[in-house]
Amino acid sequence: MTEAPSGVSEVTVKFSGAATIRQADEIADRLGQALAQSAAILLDCSELDEVDFSFIQLVVAAQKQAARQGISLDMTSPARGALLAALAVCGVDNGPRRAFWLHQQGSAV
Repeated sequence: MTEAPSGVSEVTVKFSGAATIRQADEIADRLGQALAQSAAILLDCSELDEVDFSFIQLVVAAQKQAARQGISLDMTSPARGALLAALAVCGVDNGPRRAFWLHQQGSAV
């Protein structure tokens, strides 16, 4: 396990508009910066209006990296709207990460 980074104790990464393959590089960069700079990350997805599986994959990858680094990563609120619809299409809303996406206790990594 890698030691948690020093610096900012908590950061909120807010996503709005589209979170699709077209924005994947920007999303990956923002998540990577948060992982490098803080010991706790909150994802605010409340203003997303378009989501595809690439966003979900990037968040899951960030979850795994956060766990390896001892960093807390959570949602500010339960998935809704476009994100919840994308999770349902992908079957993730009923999978082992359901608690994370729906902002419930005991989320799996």
